[in-house]
Amino acid sequence: MSIKRLSSFVKFLEEKAGFKFNLNLFDHRLKLQKYVYIGKLFGLPLSYSYNIYLRGPYSPDLALDYYRMANTPSDGSDYDRELGGFDANGFLKLVKGQDADWLEVAATMLSIHSRYRSMADKRKLKELILAMTKDIKSFIPNASTVVENVFGELSKRGLIEA
Repeated sequence: MSIKRLSSFVKFLEEKAGFKFNLNLFDHRLKLQKYVYIGKLFGLPLSYSYNIYLRGPYSPDLALDYYRMANTPSDGSDYDRELGGFDANGFLKLVKGQDADWLEVAATMLSIHSRYRSMADKRKLKELILAMTKDIKSFIPNASTVVENVFGELSKRGLIEA
């Protein structure tokens, strides 16, 4: 079931976001990991669990499934039916056209937010999210600016508390 839904999501990404997944490209595998992670916040019905790694949230089970998916013929299933309850428009408004660095920063921030969101002082939460993300993503060119911009976008969309 997971592979069928994942295949439907990949088809959705190709048709609606212009992302044609290529298993042989590291950048594509990284992006798919982040698309699925972020998509779950928009109701994407995939239940992969994630751990935090240098490149942000990563799901070994998702990795196994996209390798399995590559060896499984697609049945051309209807992604509207397979992905029921998924806010595709909200998801696309956030991620369409974003590069791997943006997706990586966004998924990392969302992961940190999820872990620490119970902090009573929201100002400290924001400072913590920004500081941790800047530290983890220091290898990204202009990391500080990218992190601030991504935080603003996630905050504006109500996905993270400012």
